[in-house]
Amino acid sequence: MAAAPSASRLLEEPHGVLKKGRAKEEEEEEARDWAELPRDALLAVFHKLDHIDILTGPDMVCSPWRRATMDEPELWRRIDMRFHVAEQYPGVLFEMVRAAMRRSAGRCEAFWCEGEFSDNVLSLLGDAAPSLKSLRLIGCDDIVDSTFKVLITKFPVQEELELSNCWHRFPRTLEVIGDACPLLKRFRLSQRSFYSPRVGDSAAMAMMPELQSLQLTANSLTNSGLELILNGCPLLESLDIRSCYHVCMDDDMQAKCSRIRTLRHPEDSMDDYDLSFDYTIPRPCWSTKPIEYAMSCTSPY
Repeated sequence: MAAAPSASRLLEEPHGVLKKGRAKEEEEEEARDWAELPRDALLAVFHKLDHIDILTGPDMVCSPWRRATMDEPELWRRIDMRFHVAEQYPGVLFEMVRAAMRRSAGRCEAFWCEGEFSDNVLSLLGDAAPSLKSLRLIGCDDIVDSTFKVLITKFPVQEELELSNCWHRFPRTLEVIGDACPLLKRFRLSQRSFYSPRVGDSAAMAMMPELQSLQLTANSLTNSGLELILNGCPLLESLDIRSCYHVCMDDDMQAKCSRIRTLRHPEDSMDDYDLSFDYTIPRPCWSTKPIEYAMSCTSPY
């Protein structure tokens, strides 16, 4: 039997021992067939990725990984395509959505996107996602109001809608949302910055009786418009009207909002806001030095 190496020898050759250990690990790594990973293990990892990452990563590694992404509709029940720069994928975003919809097999319940997604993407959703419950569009400047007004009627079971930082303000679409989406519970209509001229959308939002959460960041809402919403949405329990500088939270308005559990005032900080935002006026409308285009709290609403 060969004698075991002495302690002094091991101390003299530590680097050699470590080198042999690393070489053995590398050989084992090369011998491992990643394509043969169990399907459950693959899907557990894929569920932690967003869907553009899946389509541009695991989907292109090998056939078994691609089949795992294609044969599991549950993976595509909630499709998240936010947080990607559109320039990274010029001309292929629509094809990515088409692939995602095909794999969802009609079971997609949520679709969230950001950037250069256009009307043809919504048309595809309308045909391929009849059970859509959540639609979030962020910075989608190519989606126009007249087209969206028609497409929104294809999502009758929708419970959540977000239209944030979009160039268009969708007044025509807002007119039909109440009837088209009678189950709507959460609505977000946010802008990158305050825009003083008023848009008459409060009456439309007052026609959403199931609404529980409403965010109108930097909207041109007024006190009378807010009162319409409060009266028309009896289930409303969360209201965010930060940077809505035409709303004056005087004692009367505070009393009318008393039933709201979570209320963010026009002057509240935007530090925890989750999207890009530009301050356009230095103080709310009830400042002692009113801004020329902001209304005074003493003005009639």
